[in-house]
Amino acid sequence: MRRSLAAVAFMLVVGACASSSPKATPKATSKAPAPTTIATTTTTVPTVPGVGPIKLVSETGVTSTQLHRAEALIASTFAGLKRFKTPQDAYALGYRSIGDAVTGDEHYVNWSYANDGHILDPNRPESVVYEVKNGQQTAVAAMYALPLGSSFADVPDVGGALTQWHVHRDLCLTDDPQQRLVVGVTSEGGACRPGTTKAGDTPMLHVWTFPNPCGPFAALEGIGAGQVPQGQTRNCDTTNASVP
Repeated sequence: MRRSLAAVAFMLVVGACASSSPKATPKATSKAPAPTTIATTTTTVPTVPGVGPIKLVSETGVTSTQLHRAEALIASTFAGLKRFKTPQDAYALGYRSIGDAVTGDEHYVNWSYANDGHILDPNRPESVVYEVKNGQQTAVAAMYALPLGSSFADVPDVGGALTQWHVHRDLCLTDDPQQRLVVGVTSEGGACRPGTTKAGDTPMLHVWTFPNPCGPFAALEGIGAGQVPQGQTRNCDTTNASVP
């Protein structure tokens, strides 16, 4: 099954990150400042040309401010992905595949953005995700990551429970600093073979720009990818599956 493969072959992007212990309740720290690119206190519903207004349904505990920030992040991601129509566009901008096309969703990562000081920047996403549609690869999501060495304690509050960050402690990637490839899976506490290193504990967040069975912030096209903070379960937001 494609989503099962995706859970195995994924990702990403933070390949040589330092490991830290996850916390049960994410909070922002100086390592990962609140995303100024999406922060807003207005109540205007973000609109995407040709798509329409981005309108999420809230859930218990999600404030109106968090809901609007989540909507704004989807809208800004739409705009940012216009530069990445094809994998060739991504390649020209310094992105390289991690070799997970077999999953149906291929991640292109710009490794120079891992510690560039930009958080949740739709103009500099750490990764762009391509899906095969009608025989062509189409950019369908951005994957944002915190700086290397960050942990769940450092994630900025975007949309509260709607925007669940995750890590990949069980994936092994090659050590090439220009193009790291996913080449194996180990246990969370296991080791990778020589010449490869674990993806690590750096949190990441996907933003999908087309309807997703588990919502616009799903780890993949389903709930089978990565590890989430202690005390949480992987979020499958079926209520917002039709957004955007």
